[in-house]
Amino acid sequence: MKLPETKTLLWLGGALLVLLFAVAWFLIPTAEVASVRRGTAISAVYGTVRIEPTFVLPIRAQNSGFITLGEPLAAGRGAIGKHVAAGELLATIADEATARQLKQARADLDAARQRAQLTLPSEEPLKAAEDNLRRLEQVAASGNVPTVEYEKAKTEANRLRSALETERIERDRNLQALDDTVKKLEAQMQNSEVRSRLDGLLTDVRAIDGQLVAEGNELFTVASAKNYVRGEVNEEDVGEVKPGMKATVQLYAYRTRTFTAHVTAVQPAADPTTQRYAIALELENPPDNLMAGMTGEMNIITGVHENALLVPTRALLVDQVLLVRRGIVQKRTVKIGYKTLDYSEVVGGLSERERVIVTDQDKFRPGKAVRERRVTLPNPPKAP
Repeated sequence: MKLPETKTLLWLGGALLVLLFAVAWFLIPTAEVASVRRGTAISAVYGTVRIEPTFVLPIRAQNSGFITLGEPLAAGRGAIGKHVAAGELLATIADEATARQLKQARADLDAARQRAQLTLPSEEPLKAAEDNLRRLEQVAASGNVPTVEYEKAKTEANRLRSALETERIERDRNLQALDDTVKKLEAQMQNSEVRSRLDGLLTDVRAIDGQLVAEGNELFTVASAKNYVRGEVNEEDVGEVKPGMKATVQLYAYRTRTFTAHVTAVQPAADPTTQRYAIALELENPPDNLMAGMTGEMNIITGVHENALLVPTRALLVDQVLLVRRGIVQKRTVKIGYKTLDYSEVVGGLSERERVIVTDQDKFRPGKAVRERRVTLPNPPKAP
């Protein structure tokens, strides 16, 4: 064989060998790995949150009739979200029967007051009887008036005084009764005015302009402009939660921000439907446009370990992890301390900078070769 042919064969053999190595390399599965690192280990109770108004007040009809919406509700359901002041007129409910009764009662009261300015029937007769009695008393002093006539005049004066007092009592009683009737009807007419009893936001409109409503119908709902954070945790976690504990809150409306809060109260009874417990929290620096109905997640901090070894929680297979050393998969049993959804504290079994597989662990077996692909994970959380 000639020398050039030998070189060609050697070149082709080397190329084939490189090709075989390349094919073999690309056939090796790729494992996504992350390094064990140091940071703050947190023990936290996970829960969901919802922004709720501090007060919610349903406004009901106090009488029956046809409703007329006021200026704040001219847009109907389009007015939802509008601010209303306490005492602001939202609607009126026509009550024609009461209006007619009130008009008549006022007329009766005015007529009674005018009659009260007139002299009572017994006033003039009493005045004449008293004048006659005084005259008889003067004459009686001279002994020229029979006793019977004097006593008769005295009795008549007393009778008229009693009659006048009765007439006055009856007049005053009648005036008072008419006045009470007017006030009662005025109060009923005031019930036809539907007013907000709370400074806040209009959150529901159930009435239609001109609609016939019945007494007790719910017409509107007004919620306070001030909100609070309502969290929910599972029954197995609520025992760890105490008022005053710090919490981190992430709202879906503010994906790039994490808020600090603290627990203000733990409701003593679970929701009968979900069997979850409600937790009241207060944000320390709430955003300006925090709105009721916003949702998110929370972690209530129950313990903190500084400078701890941390492994991504998704790398855990109960109490084991798969790690990669020199391109070979190994299985390692680990001891876990504090644990959150993102990171878990390792108190035994791993060292700093060791690399663990974080995805698709079921595809890898100990002793098998893998290619590594580093993944970037968010920084471990800091204690609030």
